[in-house]
Amino acid sequence: MEKYDVEVLEIKGEKIETWRFKINTDNKNSVKLLKEIVDYINGTNLKIVIDPIDEIFANIYLYPQEIFTPIDREFFIERINKIVE
Repeated sequence: MEKYDVEVLEIKGEKIETWRFKINTDNKNSVKLLKEIVDYINGTNLKIVIDPIDEIFANIYLYPQEIFTPIDREFFIERINKIVE
């Protein structure tokens, strides 16, 4: 079972696949993996939103302006599953 939720949102008539997962910001390894995701996203049309839950946990939302490529999916799945172990 994957450790993230996938939801298809409709924004201005456009369907956008959104991935959501929770991160423990006190876990240095999780934060390092999140930084890898942010570095990967920089320079692409992918977006990330960090939504704090409390002082320790935050929900992370990843969404493309188009559809995630298989390479994007593989990269995110590998890191997200390690982040939320």
